[in-house]
Amino acid sequence: MGTENREALRSVSQAAFGQQHRLELMLCIANAEDGIFSLTELAKALDVTMSSLQRPMDSLLATQLISALPDADSKYRYYTRNPSAAWAWAHELAQQADEVEAVGTELTRVHAPR
Repeated sequence: MGTENREALRSVSQAAFGQQHRLELMLCIANAEDGIFSLTELAKALDVTMSSLQRPMDSLLATQLISALPDADSKYRYYTRNPSAAWAWAHELAQQADEVEAVGTELTRVHAPR
C-alpha cells in the first residue's frame, strides 16, 4: 500500500469512524485468510504501533465485528472475525479512498506548474 493510499484511507476512516486506523484495520481483518489474527500481527502488517490500533480494536469488539478467542498457550491474544456486511462495506470505503486519491493525483497533474 502506497503512502498516498494510506493517507486517503486514513482520511476516509477519520470521516467515517472518527478514528484514523479503523478502516485499515478492518481491511486487514477482512483479508485475513482464516479470519484469526492477533493485535501484534495487525500492527506489523499495517506498520503502526499496537497502541494506535487499541481504540479501533475496542470499537470492533464493542460492535461484535470481532471476538476474542479463549486464551491458549500463547503469548499473543487471538481474535476472530465475525460474519458481517461491515467487511464488504470496508472494501467499499477503500474503493472510495482510491477514487479520491486518483482524482487528487489527476488534479495535481492538471494544476502542476509548467
